[in-house]
Amino acid sequence: MDKQTLMLELKGLSRVVSGDVQHLVYKRQAVNDLADSYEPINPFGEMVHGIETDLIHAIDRSIHNNLSREEGNAFAAQWYQMSAYQQMRYLEDYVQGRLQ
Repeated sequence: MDKQTLMLELKGLSRVVSGDVQHLVYKRQAVNDLADSYEPINPFGEMVHGIETDLIHAIDRSIHNNLSREEGNAFAAQWYQMSAYQQMRYLEDYVQGRLQ
């Protein structure tokens, strides 16, 4: 387990990555795979953007619903140091079990 995962896990990562978050991560990955095969005109770009927006909101809700205020603040402080791209890649790797 890398340092970033360890620190996020100590701050409640496994409680933040709820079933809803996992579902959206899988959905994003599936639509992203479809989008990769449609070039130069990509009909899935807007759909991927919408799923990413839903995923960001799901993470925020999960932080609020599953962590105490102090835990949520500590988790969010570290989480939001990453770019949106890094967050999406991180969630994909975490859900797929590649960060163990």
